[in-house]
Amino acid sequence: MAAYLSLAILVSLLAAAAASDHGDYSVSSHPHSGGGGGEKKLVVKVEGMVYRQSCAHRNTWRLDGAGPLPGAKVTVTCRDRKNRVMAWRTAKADRSGYFLADFGEGPPAAAYLKGDPAKACFVRLLASPDRKCDDLTTVNHGIAGALLRHEGKGSPAQGYVIYAAGPLAFRPRKCAPTRRY
Repeated sequence: MAAYLSLAILVSLLAAAAASDHGDYSVSSHPHSGGGGGEKKLVVKVEGMVYRQSCAHRNTWRLDGAGPLPGAKVTVTCRDRKNRVMAWRTAKADRSGYFLADFGEGPPAAAYLKGDPAKACFVRLLASPDRKCDDLTTVNHGIAGALLRHEGKGSPAQGYVIYAAGPLAFRPRKCAPTRRY
């Protein structure tokens, strides 16, 4: 599992390096964002939950008995219409496990990959503050990138959209054996 953690960190660092090649990380100042003309800019926010998976459901997608993981970090990456990283944010979960990544005012929806921030952005697990529970899981594709869904909070016509991801989870590094030998 350490290999997955190293891979996730490497991918996040590469995304950061790619974004830093273009200056500021914000969507609105990216030179390739495609926003311009008289198109209405869009405020994009991404929310979700990060949990501590119980040992009883290790190696599954089940979150029965899971608890919130305060201080867990995730990274939200968005791609432009040419599939380049155009913005990213790191968000930290509060004491209930809730995170919110706010991209602020950015380009119009058409500047995002496939013209839709829900298809252009994804969330990855980044770091757990609990050393006893810091193994990444694949729950809702937390390693590869959790897809976003629109739950009716705002719309491009209103100038803002709040998308949801997850729930995501870290799991304990060590669990007691579940069967006798």
